[in-house]
Amino acid sequence: MKILIWLKQNYFLAIILLVSAILRFYHLDFQSVWLDEIHTLNEANPTFSLTQIYNGLLISEPHPPLYFFLVHYFFILFGYTSVVLRVFSVIVGLLGIYSIYILGREIFNKKAGLYAAVLLSVNYFHIYYSQEGRMYALLFLTTTLSFYFLVKFIKEANIKSALLYGLFSTLMIYCHFFALFAFVSQYVILLYFVFKPYQSTRIQFFKYTAISGFMTLLLYIPTYSLFKRTSEMTSMWIPKPTLDVYTVVFKDFFGQSEIVLFFVTLLILLFFIQLFKVTEKQDFKTDPKEDQLVFSFLVLIIWISVTLILPLIRSYMSLPMLINRYFINILPAILILIAIGLSYIRSKLVLYSVLASIVIFSITDVVIVKHYYTLRTKSQFREVSQYIIDKNKNNEPVVSSLGWYFQYFLNNDKIKMTIVNESLADHVNMMIQDPSKRKQFWYVDAHSRPYDPEPPIQKYLDENFVVQDGTDLNDAWTKHYVTIENAITYIDLSKYNPLQDENGDNIKYNIENFEVGSNAVTASGWAYISDEDSQGAELSLVLIGPKNIKVFCQSVKRDDVTTYFKSPVDLSNSGFSSRILLDKLPQGKYQLGIQIKNSTTHKEGLVLSDKFFTK
Repeated sequence: MKILIWLKQNYFLAIILLVSAILRFYHLDFQSVWLDEIHTLNEANPTFSLTQIYNGLLISEPHPPLYFFLVHYFFILFGYTSVVLRVFSVIVGLLGIYSIYILGREIFNKKAGLYAAVLLSVNYFHIYYSQEGRMYALLFLTTTLSFYFLVKFIKEANIKSALLYGLFSTLMIYCHFFALFAFVSQYVILLYFVFKPYQSTRIQFFKYTAISGFMTLLLYIPTYSLFKRTSEMTSMWIPKPTLDVYTVVFKDFFGQSEIVLFFVTLLILLFFIQLFKVTEKQDFKTDPKEDQLVFSFLVLIIWISVTLILPLIRSYMSLPMLINRYFINILPAILILIAIGLSYIRSKLVLYSVLASIVIFSITDVVIVKHYYTLRTKSQFREVSQYIIDKNKNNEPVVSSLGWYFQYFLNNDKIKMTIVNESLADHVNMMIQDPSKRKQFWYVDAHSRPYDPEPPIQKYLDENFVVQDGTDLNDAWTKHYVTIENAITYIDLSKYNPLQDENGDNIKYNIENFEVGSNAVTASGWAYISDEDSQGAELSLVLIGPKNIKVFCQSVKRDDVTTYFKSPVDLSNSGFSSRILLDKLPQGKYQLGIQIKNSTTHKEGLVLSDKFFTK
C-alpha cells in the first residue's frame, strides 16, 4: 500500500528510474570484463577473508576497501560471476539517480532534483560506469549522499545531523582516494558557515562540525595503511596532464556529443546569468532556505573547484593522477547546476523542448552514434579465454604476460589449465637456453599488448613452431604454437568423393592475399557457410595434393564482412590467416581449399579455390 502511495506521489521519478534501469541492465554482460574489472573479481573473491582482501589491495592496487568488501558479500549471496559483479554496479547506479534527486531537491527545489535525475538517467558517462565492475558508480553515490547530508547539517546543525554527515563522508572516502578532494571541499564550505552560521551560534556550529570531523577521522584510521601506500607511490601509468585536460573531462561527461554539450553549456550560462541578478545581503550571510541560488552556487562551485584544483596541483608537482573516471564525483554537481538552469526557463514549451532535446540526443548518441550496446570496445578477455578452453583439448600450458588476470577464466573451480605467467619473449628465451623445454604451448595476451615479437624471437618461432590455431579479437589475441615435427595433419576427404569445386554446404569466401615464397605460403581472407552465423564455426585450410593435408589457421575478427554484405547474421568470425611451411610438405602440386565445420548446427562444407602452388 505504501509503495502504491509513493508511486502515485512520485510517478515521474518512478518513470525516470524505470528508464534508467532499462538503459543500464540492457546488454549488461555484452562486453567482456576488462583488466580493472578482473582486478575486482580477483580481489573480492568470495573465498577470501576481509583481511585477505585488505592485504591484497595493499599489494596490487591500494584503493580503499569499501567497494571490494561490498562486492565480496554480493558474490557470497548471488554467485561469483561477472554478471553478478555488474548487477551490483547497476543497483548502485540506480541508487545514484535517486540520490541526485534528493540532493537537488534539498539544495534548490524538487524540480531541480527531478531535472537532475532525468539528465543523469540518460548520461553516457554514468550509464557506462553503472555497467562496469569498478567503484565509480559507488563513488558517485557516496559523494552525492555525503553532500546531501552536508546540506542537511548546514540547515539544521545538531548531533544527529552531524553524525549522519560524518558517517556518509566516511563512506565517501572509503570508496576512492579521489574522494578526499571532495572531502576537503566540504570542509571549505563548512569553514564559511563556521564564520557565518545559519540558525545556530558560531560555537555550536563549530562544535558539531568538530564532532563530525573527529568521527570521520576515527573511522578512517583502518584505511591509513592503504592511504600511506598510495601516497608513497613515485610513478604511475597516468601521463602528465595536458592543457585541455579538464575540457576533455567535461566533454567526456556527456559522451563528446556536440549537441548535448551545446545545450548543457547554455544551461550552465543561464545559471550564472540568474546568479548575477542576485543582490548581496548584509554581512555576506547566506540563508540556505531563502537564498537557494546563492547557497547552491556556494556549495556546488566550491565542490567542483577544490576537487579539480587539488589533484591538478599534485599532478604537476609530483605524481600525475588525472583520469576522467576519477572525476565522476563532480558529475552530480555539474548536473545540478544544469538542472537549476533548466528550472529558470519560464516557458514550459521551451523548457520541455530543451529537456527533451537533451534526452533524445543523449540516447541517440549512446545507441546510434556510439553503438554502445552492439560494438565491442573492451578487451575481450572472456572470449579469447573461451576460445582456448574450446580448442585446448590436450591441456597444453597457456603462457601470458597477464597470467594473473587469465586465472579467473582458465584456472578456477570448473577449468584447470596450467598458466605460465611470463611474456612471449621470456618463454622463448627459456626454450633457447634449454632446448629440452621446447614444447607446444598457447600464448594469450590483451590490454594493449599486440603481437610484436623482436626479430630473434620471431626467427626462433618460425624455425621451430607453426601457428596451428588462434584468434585475434578486440584488444585480445591468442596463438597455438605447435612444434614443426607435429605440424602436418593428414585428412581423409573420402566422404566428399567424387571431390568437386563445391562440396557439402555452400561456402562463400574470398582469398584476399596468397603469396608463395621460397620457404612458406601465406594465405588470408574470409569464408563462411552461407546464411549461417560464423560464431561457433571451425575454419581450416586444406591442401589437396599427393596427400590431403589439414592446415590450421589463425582466426581473424572481420566485422567488415557482416557490414559489407549487410548480413542479418554475425559474420565477424569468418576471417583467417595462415603461414604454411613448405619444407614439411611432400613433393607435389597443391590446390588450396577451405573447410568449415559447425558442431552446433552440424553444417559442414569444403570449397576448392583457384589457388595452386608446387613444392
